[in-house]
This record gives sequence, structure tokens and C-alpha cells, in this order.
Amino acid sequence: MNNIKVSILGSDGYVCQIPRIKEGMKALGHILSEESPDLIYSNDPVGYEKALFLKKKYPKSYLILNFLDVPWHIPHVEDKTRLLVKHFFLNADAITTISFKVKKDLAEFYNKNIHVVYNPIKDVYLDENIKKNNDFFYVGRVFDEVKRFSLVVNSLKKIKDGEKKIKICGLKDPGFGKYLGVIKDEELNNVYNSSRYVLLPSIAEGLGLPMIEGMICGAIPITCSDNLTAKEFSPQNFICEPDPFAMVKKIEELDKKYEENRKLALELGKKYKVQFDKKNIAKNIIDIFNSR
Repeated sequence: MNNIKVSILGSDGYVCQIPRIKEGMKALGHILSEESPDLIYSNDPVGYEKALFLKKKYPKSYLILNFLDVPWHIPHVEDKTRLLVKHFFLNADAITTISFKVKKDLAEFYNKNIHVVYNPIKDVYLDENIKKNNDFFYVGRVFDEVKRFSLVVNSLKKIKDGEKKIKICGLKDPGFGKYLGVIKDEELNNVYNSSRYVLLPSIAEGLGLPMIEGMICGAIPITCSDNLTAKEFSPQNFICEPDPFAMVKKIEELDKKYEENRKLALELGKKYKVQFDKKNIAKNIIDIFNSR
């Protein structure tokens, strides 16, 4: 079916996924509308209530609810997830998750079919003309305990002038390294391309797009072994134990054969550039609708 009417719901802002999903839908020629939509898609719980309201208003619409993660660190998360399943997921026509790790987690609470549809990357790409003049880059919420930014701080303190060698992008200034704030895609692309390593020390991620975006731009991601999602997308030799000494050791190991390791990152990045493109992500959502 061509030119279907699609309602895209959820957290909508530059740092969120909705703008890129909408752009992908438009690029495919579909119409964004909340008036009698053929398809209702909510990327996160912020949009679930409205999605369910639209489904009741337009019962012929096909409702897809996307699930980002089971935050196991949150107290009573099992009860909260069961409530999501009861009030929302059981009223949806299809459920998606953003990685196979999240699919496995959700399957503990929801025993019906679960599709995997990745979230789209930002508009980043490999630019070989940009020099590698920055050592480390961090993208994310520095004060979220799950992101474990303290591991970055404690690791870089063990490296000479380590604090001067990292650039940080996010909503809040951690008071460490060179803080860039929230930056547009063009500048983000430049920093990814100019960085040797992207540090993603999170204890858990639904997906971890900086890891993906970094490889696309020829930066090596360093993740931790207790982040199971990282193992879904990153080779083992880019992964270390969640410890400052282990992270420093991993950096030293990768440095010894940097170009060889960067080549591996680029090979994966070339595949991910297509796989995580906003137009292809939108197509994956539409494919679920078309297969109903």
C-alpha cells in the first residue's frame, strides 16, 4: 500500500527518535496525520496513551507500540512492566523492540510475537577528510547512573592529560572534559569523525546509538562486558570489564593496532549505515503494517 496515513507518537525533540522516524516516513511518501490514520506508531511510553486513544477513535487503524528497554535497576520494574503489558501492549496490533536483547527481556512479561525494529541513527557519515585530532568522545546523559559516566572520569584520570582529551555532548555539563552541549548533526558528525574512540560505559542500553554512529564515522567504540546490548553490535575486542584499569588497558591494546581495529569498526559501520538509516527504519515499521 502506497501513501498510507501514519500517526507517529512519543517523545518528540532533537535528541529523540521521533523526528527521524517522521523524516523516514515522509521520504517513503507516506502522510503524517492523526485524522483517521491507517497506522498508529508510538516509539515510547510518552505516546502510548494518545496512541490507544486514537486506536479507540479509529478502530480500523493498525496500532504498533515500540518498547525501548526494561530498566532492571528501577525498583518494582517487574510490576511496572506488567502494567504496561496489561494496559497497552495487549491492546496493540503489534509490539516492537529496538534490539534482540530488549526483545528477550520483554518476552519475560509478554508471550506474543515481538518484532525488532532498530531506532534510526542521526545524519552522520564517514568523512575521510576530517583529521583524527580528538582522542575520546562521549554522548549521553552524564548524571544517569546507568550511563556510568563516572567510569569515564576515573579511567581518564589514569591517562596523562586525560581530562583534556575528551569531548562530551549531552544535555548537562559534567564539569569534566570539554563540554559541547547539545549539538546539531553536522557538528556531531565532525566530532565523531575527528575522534579516535567513543566511550559508552553504560551498564545497560536498549540500543546504544553512539556505538553505532561512532563506527559509521570511523571511531572505535569502547563498551563494557555487562552491557549485553553492546555484544549484539560490537566485536568482542572493543569490549572491556567495567573497571577503570580494564578500560585503560583496553585503550592501550587498541592503540597498538589502531588502524587495523578502526578498519573493523568501519566494516561494521558500513553495514550499520544502511541498517539504521531513518528511511529503512520507517520501511521496517511499514513492513509490519503490510504483513498484518
